[in-house]
Amino acid sequence: MAGRRPVPVGAAQSEAVAVVEAVENTSYGEGGGSAYLTTRVKTLAPLEGEFGDVLQVTQGVKNGGTPGRYATEDPDRHAVLEPGRPYVIAVQSGSTAGAVGAAGAAGAEAWAWYAEPARRGVAGEREHWQEALTSPPRAAVDSSCADVQEG
Repeated sequence: MAGRRPVPVGAAQSEAVAVVEAVENTSYGEGGGSAYLTTRVKTLAPLEGEFGDVLQVTQGVKNGGTPGRYATEDPDRHAVLEPGRPYVIAVQSGSTAGAVGAAGAAGAEAWAWYAEPARRGVAGEREHWQEALTSPPRAAVDSSCADVQEG
């Protein structure tokens, strides 16, 4: 549809996609040159895959310069989950089962490798993503990549 921003190929081909509301940032950690933020989220609308009512979601971040402030390289595609705000997240791995009212088991967090603010509202995001998920964009093949050519 005209005027709609295209859905990234990876997000459209994720194991699970949902509209969630960030409830609270529960932990921040650094290791191996990377930084990670874990946030408890409430599922507002599962769009692809199954989601529990409440789950832990971890995402890669960078320190924003002051305690409790975080940033990402591309905030339009990898928004930092801020409590009280709705987002569309795409999960690459981990558990999306969650548990009603529970913080989730350590190590079972879902890895959100795509997150964007839910600017269309829950109904608007559902419509936009259902359309995108039923006909996801195709990735362009780079013929110079031997891995793609050799399968």
